[in-house]
Amino acid sequence: MRGRLKIYRDRVHAAKILAKMIKDLVDENTCLAAIPNGGVPVGVTMAEMLNIGLGLMIVARLLIPWERMMGFGALSLDGVLEINWENVKRFNIVREVIEEQLRSARRKIDDMLRRFGPRVADISCYKTMILVDDGIASGYTMLTSIKSVRRRWDGKVIAAAPTGFKDGISLLKDTADMILCPNIKSTIHIRDAYIYFPKLACHETEKILREFKERFPSLFIGRI
Repeated sequence: MRGRLKIYRDRVHAAKILAKMIKDLVDENTCLAAIPNGGVPVGVTMAEMLNIGLGLMIVARLLIPWERMMGFGALSLDGVLEINWENVKRFNIVREVIEEQLRSARRKIDDMLRRFGPRVADISCYKTMILVDDGIASGYTMLTSIKSVRRRWDGKVIAAAPTGFKDGISLLKDTADMILCPNIKSTIHIRDAYIYFPKLACHETEKILREFKERFPSLFIGRI
């Protein structure tokens, strides 16, 4: 699957392939943490197939306002901040833009907390956590998520995504215990791996998660 384009019908199809790839690494001491928004449909599908606990990794991307779908870092709920200084230089992002995007990221995090509920996951009982997104582009959102988890927990962290940019995946090699990505590409655009890849809004993610909790109430463990 390496380097191929348009190999997944949608996020659910991609999640099923990823779940099959990872199933032998899963046991009763494993949980999954999905990164909103695109990682949530992937995460709920995998949690159902693997019958493991699902949590939410609350993290927000720092976006470049004038570049569609491009970012320059990420901020986690507990204050872990990773900035892609290469992109800051490349796109001539000034300090005022960085500060405004940090404020925007904090607002997104507050919105996620309101939408997804106050429940905090107890991850002390797990030995392995699978952090999942719908793709790894620059790698900074996943890197921020891993570093946030490492602050509070010393188990095994697996970074998993159906598709990813080779440089973004390389960024994670010193922080993740394992990286699973069946479709590694030389292009950064995640959507290139999908036939149907709509942008997800928070209210759509909220609906997907609500339906999952109604069907599998024992599997939702809360925010990570």
